[in-house]
Amino acid sequence: MIEIAGIAVAGLSALGALVQAYYVAKANNKSVSKSKIKKSKERANKPLKIGAKKVSETIDDKLLKVLKVNIEEQHTKLIHALQSTSISNSERERSVEETRNQICYFLTKVKEFNDGVLPTKRLENLWLSNKCAI
Repeated sequence: MIEIAGIAVAGLSALGALVQAYYVAKANNKSVSKSKIKKSKERANKPLKIGAKKVSETIDDKLLKVLKVNIEEQHTKLIHALQSTSISNSERERSVEETRNQICYFLTKVKEFNDGVLPTKRLENLWLSNKCAI
């Protein structure tokens, strides 16, 4: 289960990077670059070791598998929204917001099963950067 947790954390980290890239691009009146999207795909597919053990210890295996699948699906949907020229800006914005909610949902689950704390600095930073509620 550590590998599934590593993939989930990597996918979450990749989602966070894409959300940030979207807001930077939006502020500069640009689109998210293809290289950022490519890096995000690579990052999501390489399991992270830091934090994976603690996440796998705190979350039930079945729930972890479901969360991993949800993260992967959200990653695919967000990339589609960022790349598609047929999607309106408001739809794109909704997709980014949905992604932020998915990130926060996963982090909330980790906190629930880990005595209210996130086990790594990376996860804490994701919590803060996505303005997850308490």
